[in-house]
Amino acid sequence: MRMLLSAFCLAFLLATPGAAQELRPKLDDLVRHYAKVLFGSEYNPKLAKKAVSKWQGTVGITINGKPTQQLAAMTSKHLNTIAGLTKLKFKQIKPGTPMQRIDLIFMKRKHMTNINGLPGPFMSNIRQMAADPSMRCFFLSQSNAENRINYALVMVNIDMDPAHLNACLLEELSQVMGLPNDVDAYWPTIFQPIDTSTELSVWDRLYLKTLYDPRTKPGMKPVDAVFTAKGIFAEAMAKIP
Repeated sequence: MRMLLSAFCLAFLLATPGAAQELRPKLDDLVRHYAKVLFGSEYNPKLAKKAVSKWQGTVGITINGKPTQQLAAMTSKHLNTIAGLTKLKFKQIKPGTPMQRIDLIFMKRKHMTNINGLPGPFMSNIRQMAADPSMRCFFLSQSNAENRINYALVMVNIDMDPAHLNACLLEELSQVMGLPNDVDAYWPTIFQPIDTSTELSVWDRLYLKTLYDPRTKPGMKPVDAVFTAKGIFAEAMAKIP
């Protein structure tokens, strides 16, 4: 079992109108960034992946806590976007249902260190991350011997303002798909430390589509995954204005 961790830290990224069109990555830069996002770990280098891991089949979603109607709408919107890109099916289930799932936990910052009842290996990591005052939202996930992600947790601090909650949900739900790392980039992407986007960029969408493209197989080693991604990226970039 491998465990991946990610944290969302608040930051502001100022951009001028039209900047997204100007900041077009070069193919090789995009491939290198994708590889670091796919195989790295922003929280602990020891948790870096050695092979591609991703969800397969229907993914259960549990809602823990009492999210507002606005938060529920944000969550639904982002899951629908991710479903369209990955072709995964998401199904809301009751907490504790025995199937592969993502547990979404909405709670106040001060209560995060008191959580109980989750898989044993998660508990010490949750308490460690929740005790860090710089942490706002974070996720943890695990995959089995077949490199299939089979459980994940997304912790959401409901003390944040709606805009940052929206950005937090988008980033964590996207990263828990199997893209756990944040790496600096000169183009618009949620997969970097200084981003508070509430919509996926064209490059973010490409990352998710590439990871869940049938040509990217669970268990692929980095060299094969990068070779495959470069071909998919080249095809896509030729069609992007």
